[in-house]
Amino acid sequence: MSSTNKTDNLGLNQWVGTDRPKMQDFNQDNLLIDSAVSQHIADSGVHVTGVDKAAWNKPYHIQVYTGNGSSTRSIDIESGFTPRWGIVFAANYPPGLSDFTNKSHYNYFGFVSTQGGNPGLTLNGTTLKVTQSSTPVNVSEYRNYNTNGVGYVVILFR
Repeated sequence: MSSTNKTDNLGLNQWVGTDRPKMQDFNQDNLLIDSAVSQHIADSGVHVTGVDKAAWNKPYHIQVYTGNGSSTRSIDIESGFTPRWGIVFAANYPPGLSDFTNKSHYNYFGFVSTQGGNPGLTLNGTTLKVTQSSTPVNVSEYRNYNTNGVGYVVILFR
């Protein structure tokens, strides 16, 4: 005879003093537990993958490059994920420098995203494209995202 009582959720045996447990009762309970745990583990709505966990644990990537002076340059992003947006700036430079004598502005800081960003910066998949102006753009603005010998910091986000 199996148990007099059963648990509410899984229907596992709960014996009283007069019940006589049998091996098949224990085996059946083990099958019920195994099935419930297996279904729970397989539920992707409740559990996340290792890739998901890694994404939550590292939502950003920081990378540096040194400008080479070319007018256009593609930089491979080594983040392990495809970034959605980011910030690019020259280390040890202000965001922008204004030369009032020559009526010029030199831009060393910008935002970039997959949907657009500052002129001179493009983000496509895991490639960041930067530009360096040798002549003014938009009358007096210079885009300085690849100045020869200048170190740049790129912070990218998922």
